[in-house]
Amino acid sequence: MTSKRIAALLALMVALSSTLTGVLADTGSLETGFSHLSDEDYQAQFETEAAYGQLIRIGYDGGLCQAAIPIAQEKGFFAAEGLNTALTRGGDSARDAIVGGKIDTSAGMIAEWLKAVTNGVDIVFTVGLHTGCTSVITLADADISSFEDAKSKGIKNVGVAGAIGGTFHNIAYRFVAHEDAGLKAADFNWKAFDAANLLLALQNKDVDIAVLSDQLAQGWVDEGLVKRIHSLSEDPDFTAESCCVMGIQGDFLRANPITSEKITRAVYKAALWIGESQENKEEAARILLDNGHISGTIDYALKLMNYYTWGVGNELAAKSLEDAIAEYKELGVLTPETDAAEIQAQIWRAFDLERE
Repeated sequence: MTSKRIAALLALMVALSSTLTGVLADTGSLETGFSHLSDEDYQAQFETEAAYGQLIRIGYDGGLCQAAIPIAQEKGFFAAEGLNTALTRGGDSARDAIVGGKIDTSAGMIAEWLKAVTNGVDIVFTVGLHTGCTSVITLADADISSFEDAKSKGIKNVGVAGAIGGTFHNIAYRFVAHEDAGLKAADFNWKAFDAANLLLALQNKDVDIAVLSDQLAQGWVDEGLVKRIHSLSEDPDFTAESCCVMGIQGDFLRANPITSEKITRAVYKAALWIGESQENKEEAARILLDNGHISGTIDYALKLMNYYTWGVGNELAAKSLEDAIAEYKELGVLTPETDAAEIQAQIWRAFDLERE
């Protein structure tokens, strides 16, 4: 580095010392990103961060819900931001992998992560990836069209993928509430299953309704085995809502705010790229399959990609989070004492998604 460059960098560090102190102590100063910095100052501050030039571990679990992450890696969106990144399989729970220090960031569903972060898990949401993700299904020949219809017929057994109190159980509560028929979660018997066993549970009459990811449900729909009665992609109340968000480990974000903005922007741009055209989706499907990021076929991947709206900007992502907090508080998933505004400020940061 030249002496001129060093002098400029030192001057910038002095000028921004109070700002940096606030950033490291309180992520509240990050709400508007760094749009006020010139490109030169932005780069100089980026180079002062601990993560600059270091390998950043980005979790990816192999699901199409997270497709923007491997696309950002393979199409060079991370590299274009000057980031050194590697995809890391985080295991069954990206949230737990972030908390355990195995990865620095990943994507997850608001319904999965929200309660954990309100209970003190230090993850900050920074951008929405896309809409959709979850379906409510019954057997194709079942005489059930809704939760209200099921209740009226004395049908109460509902299976959820994963755990009671987990992602799909929480989302199911919202589907029930949004039918606006005076229904309550307590009107139904909730049973947890491994997702792959839900079809058998329906066929064996262990449950009459099941709630699970689109990635698995779509195949059963295509085979004519089941039908959807609710969908985050099709129900009018949810079609414009972000189901999935990027989450960055809190200490990492506070120590590396510009790096975190760059991660966020790269994934956002990758999501937008996927959604730009059918040709991009086809290319994305090939990339994902050719590099072993997903299994299956291009046609199946395309069907799911076309089911979602890709790239959710700051305003819509913040609104999605606000709605989820308010509803989960009403539904008892979050405690009645939860301060919605305080939680929103704690776990959401809007970065600059447009800087080139």
